Amino acid sequence: MTGKAKKRHDTVVRISNETKAALDKHQKVSGSKSANDAVANLLGIDTSKPKAKKTRGVYNEHSGPSPVIIDNAILRCWEHEAVRWQEQKTYFRGSLAEASSIDKSRAEINNAVREAMERTYSNGTTWMSLYPIWYKESLEDYINDRLQSLKAKGFIDNSTKGVWTMVSNVIESEEWDLLRLVTEQIQPHKQLNIPDLLRPRE
Repeated sequence: MTGKAKKRHDTVVRISNETKAALDKHQKVSGSKSANDAVANLLGIDTSKPKAKKTRGVYNEHSGPSPVIIDNAILRCWEHEAVRWQEQKTYFRGSLAEASSIDKSRAEINNAVREAMERTYSNGTTWMSLYPIWYKESLEDYINDRLQSLKAKGFIDNSTKGVWTMVSNVIESEEWDLLRLVTEQIQPHKQLNIPDLLRPRE
């Protein structure tokens, strides 16, 4: 042991077999990693290691709309072509309607999300007016974050730089109805906490 090593101050305590059995049971039930942690748990002592402080940045603490709102705006970029393919599939009973890849540029996606953020609802508000600083300083970088998230979930891909692709059948007809409902019915407010609308594709 080096001189710089921190010494542990341990105390040996003798306990009966009954107490040891009870302690083992508590360790298992509480999920404690050791008998020491189990005793600390009983005494109300927190033995967990302090979490490392994260570097505070624009996206470490998201200060804009719920991610679902941005995801919804991004996915709807492909709605027109995807719904048209589904209509063709229904008309031809699937025999001639092969799934195809639909490309969108990053500029198209940015513009679509901006339009969604600037849309005025019946209560006179917009997502942009609700989060003006975030909209001005963080929108495009946050769009990038959500694109990567949607890619990880199997909705879109970007094999070509600056181009994002969706396969026409990746979102079902009923799911497009849900995405439209979110756009039309959920008015901008800060108390919004919605889980993922659509299950991951992969």
